[in-house]
Amino acid sequence: MPQAWVVDDTGFPKDGTSSPGVARQYSGTLGKAGNCQIGVSVHAASDTASCPLSWRLFLPGSWDGAEAADWRSRCRVPESEHHRPKWQLALDMLDELAAVGLRPAVLVADNGYGANADFLHGLEDRGLALLQPLLATWTGTCPTGRQATPWQTHDTT
Repeated sequence: MPQAWVVDDTGFPKDGTSSPGVARQYSGTLGKAGNCQIGVSVHAASDTASCPLSWRLFLPGSWDGAEAADWRSRCRVPESEHHRPKWQLALDMLDELAAVGLRPAVLVADNGYGANADFLHGLEDRGLALLQPLLATWTGTCPTGRQATPWQTHDTT
């Protein structure tokens, strides 16, 4: 039984530009910017497995406009498809899943989504909340007054 839904994106490294959406862009899979496609997904996950519920191909802004007409034609990208932010693709997928009666018990995503105000407002509009992991770069103040990251502990006595 799925315990959470995970919103994420992943890169698919590519050598050429013959596949739809290929561009030089940051890929967590590569750990750097490289020539790749990016897929945005919503997965159902448990402690032991995950299963994709929906996927979308991210089209970078460079795939819009007159200069991209040849790429789009060769890759058969429909005229109706254009660049949309990854967070918007995620919200669209959540809407489609809700339309067939599916809603997450818990929704998680990394900071690429969780720090995006438009994505968070979209979730709020849909009555969904995001359980976001703490970043190691975040700090807080312990009861002793000392600054700490989420991964540090201090004696509070």
